[in-house]
Amino acid sequence: MLGRSPRALALWAAALVVAAGTATLVASDLAALHRRAQSLGPERPALVATRPLTLGHTLTARDLRARRVHSSQLPPGVLSGVSGTVGRVVIVPVVRGGFVTGANLAPRRRTGLDGALPTGSRAMRVVVRDTLRPRVGAAVDILATFEPAVGDGSAPVNSSGDRTAAVIAAGVTVVAAADAHTAEGDALGVTVLVSPRQARALAFATTHGRLALALVPPEEARGA
Repeated sequence: MLGRSPRALALWAAALVVAAGTATLVASDLAALHRRAQSLGPERPALVATRPLTLGHTLTARDLRARRVHSSQLPPGVLSGVSGTVGRVVIVPVVRGGFVTGANLAPRRRTGLDGALPTGSRAMRVVVRDTLRPRVGAAVDILATFEPAVGDGSAPVNSSGDRTAAVIAAGVTVVAAADAHTAEGDALGVTVLVSPRQARALAFATTHGRLALALVPPEEARGA
């Protein structure tokens, strides 16, 4: 058997060194990943939204999916099962891909639009014409235009005695919007969350004035 040349032996030695170094590096990386996984905690299933979940929406199986996430990376109260969540009503909107927690949903006993009502709020539908169409979850101001004599002079009047508008409900949340048909023609029916005081003011304004909507920035939403 012919002996190996010094050059061949040197190449074999270099290959062994490289292989040993690679094995050491891989083992070190695997150990680091294992330690990191342990520090993040065990994996568990967590529900995420497959689409934006708006206020008042009733969940279906298509709205949710479960994926495994390390427990330390999950928010408190995140839900884990799709089947046990279907049929519940959204009270705090969730962006697409966001985790779904118990705080985002109404109690199981509450269904439909009433499931989205926070304590102390009222859902009230107003009909407006020649207005923008706000999306569900948007914040709007509701304004009413009165004749100067309406409301015992409580409605603001400008110096010329013309009609002027008053904000009846500021920064309230839209929970539904749909086309409506009135004696005056097509209009828009908008359901908003308001306080009991705002509900009374809107009832008066609907009877004695004309309503309009103004879209406001989300930062100015006040809720009911």
